[in-house]
Amino acid sequence: MKKFILLLAALLFVVLITVTPANAAYLSEHDKYIEVSYEDARYIADLLGLKGIPLGDQTATMSFDIQENAIKTIENRLDTEIDHYYIWLTINGQPVLGIDPPVPMF
Repeated sequence: MKKFILLLAALLFVVLITVTPANAAYLSEHDKYIEVSYEDARYIADLLGLKGIPLGDQTATMSFDIQENAIKTIENRLDTEIDHYYIWLTINGQPVLGIDPPVPMF
């Protein structure tokens, strides 16, 4: 019985130091790319508060950074991590806008 308890304790110790908690993060492998017209991208960018800002690499980066900062603020406030991904709107294959869609959490 002592050997069994010692073996169980050793196994528990090994599991505790080798298993790390699951981390939530930006899951780029789940990103979706959608080809849209300039007019559609402009309309959506205007809805997101990017009115008058030319569409291109900079708006894609800006929209990504704004949403990442918002997610980080929410995670810090709630003391949790949230898995998320982006829908990238593209024009001629070039990402112009990143949208983090809401995903229900249960």
